[in-house]
Amino acid sequence: MAPQPSPAGPSGRPAAEIMTSTALASLQAGRLSSARSLVNRMLREGWRVERRSLTVEADGSGEAVYRVHTADRVMDFVAFAFPPSSQERTLRIFDLGWDMMGALLDGPATAEDVEHTRNEMPRLYHGRATAHTLTWCRANRSLRVFEHVVEALAAGRQPDTVALARVGYLMRNIGLDGNGTFGTRTFLAYGDDHPLAVPYHAQLLSAYLMRELSADLVEALAARRSKTAVALDPQVRRFLGVGNSSALGLVLWVGNHPVLVDRWISLREQALAHARGLAAAPGSGVADTLVALLERAARYQSEDVNEYTCFTPAARIVSDLRRVLDAVPVRAAAAGADGRVPTVAELVDGVEGVCDEAAEVVNSVLTELDPAESDRLAAGLTVNETFRRDGSMSAGELRALLADRYAWALAVDRTAPGAVANTWYKSRSAEEPRCGATAELPEGTVDLTVDVPGMVQHLDGVLAAEDPALPVGRLLARRPGLRGAVERLQSLAGHAYAVPHTNIRDADFVPARIIRLANAALYGLERTKDYLGRDLRGVIFQGAPTAADLGGAGTGPWFWPAVPRPAGTVVLDPSAPAPSNGAAR
Repeated sequence: MAPQPSPAGPSGRPAAEIMTSTALASLQAGRLSSARSLVNRMLREGWRVERRSLTVEADGSGEAVYRVHTADRVMDFVAFAFPPSSQERTLRIFDLGWDMMGALLDGPATAEDVEHTRNEMPRLYHGRATAHTLTWCRANRSLRVFEHVVEALAAGRQPDTVALARVGYLMRNIGLDGNGTFGTRTFLAYGDDHPLAVPYHAQLLSAYLMRELSADLVEALAARRSKTAVALDPQVRRFLGVGNSSALGLVLWVGNHPVLVDRWISLREQALAHARGLAAAPGSGVADTLVALLERAARYQSEDVNEYTCFTPAARIVSDLRRVLDAVPVRAAAAGADGRVPTVAELVDGVEGVCDEAAEVVNSVLTELDPAESDRLAAGLTVNETFRRDGSMSAGELRALLADRYAWALAVDRTAPGAVANTWYKSRSAEEPRCGATAELPEGTVDLTVDVPGMVQHLDGVLAAEDPALPVGRLLARRPGLRGAVERLQSLAGHAYAVPHTNIRDADFVPARIIRLANAALYGLERTKDYLGRDLRGVIFQGAPTAADLGGAGTGPWFWPAVPRPAGTVVLDPSAPAPSNGAAR
């Protein structure tokens, strides 16, 4: 069946308002983001993570097996650690010098599964996973803090948490592969009743277990160095997440998964519309939660030491969140004076001078005001991404559809200097996505650009020369090269949030903005900063419950944690050299 229209209906904001690249880059992680929705499901359903085995040698090599107990099944995570290599690290997914590799298996891992994974994963593109493997993953240690943490624990002290806050993790993800990659099970084969039957939950559960391994690894290495070594303080362990770096491939991902992007954004818009309509009487649970989470967000932003080039500095976001916090009691009092109970929208919308990113942090807070409703919506992320064409539509009707639904694409001036300067392609050496000047590419380069403005304008020109009554099917029989464009544009016409309103061929296009949409809003990364406008670094699961926390009493919101400051910490030498290749290690 063809993709169904976006369910957001009139409750969502107009696409013209939120689908520009700058607006999409402002969207923040929220309760519907995959990382948060996964952790919330783990807490809601009482999942447990059991460390079945862990062996670590003095050189850092080792092996571990973790078992995830869900409501109705178990999954095993098999992980292998390696001594850190002295070679120069890169951010490239095909780099074979990993410090850790792992596999998430559906069901208990047998000795044969462990041995198969040990042998096949290092081969990467030439290797093949077992039939019940859900993901393969790889990670590297942080060059800045991993060894510092081991040394501090071995000395019986806690690590420098200020230094940890500058990094946010002990290991950085190099690749989270699933959905058929390397022979892993395809997502559609999971089944509707699978505990990971929400897009990207399998990959993010692997990242969560990667985080658990990294903390276990530093503790084990410290214990090998000293009999008086201590474990990480639970607050410190909880504060540490998993690092992540994403590059140009996510721009192509957004272009190739428009129905999923539309569903994610439209469900988020529904959650926001619902939250804005909630009554927020002073002293009520809604009002108190709103203020508490805004305060929490402001504190989290105030402790952000990243320097941003494409995005809004944290200090400005803090200032604007304070504007909203100052406005809430004033507006609540005004409503009370009129004998009314204010809605959430009355308390937070339209505060003067608030930048887009701060406004989207507020929206992230709103998704937490009715957790049950947001969780219900998050469960509806699975979509059918098959395009279908309607051959019975007339050429005139199709042209009218383009004018109505793709007016932004028709308005792009493709004759302007630099408007069609770039081509998106994959490198021959490693099949990594690239973007380069079209004039400099060798002959035969395969163009992978999802060029919606070019597609729309070309099709519009063809249709203008045809009889408006001509059925589209007859046109395609004569010009089969148009089938892809017609299928895509017809199928997405009812999906308001499917396509970013931007020209990715333009020389001035900033890839990091679309990468941030995927990383922050959809996947749930925090502290996402760009590097040269072409890739993005961030952290996942910072503040999330650890394996030891799961199954315990709820402790309130886990996201946006404060920097822990346990007594007796060791201060890391701030003059320690940073990685020379710009890697966020």
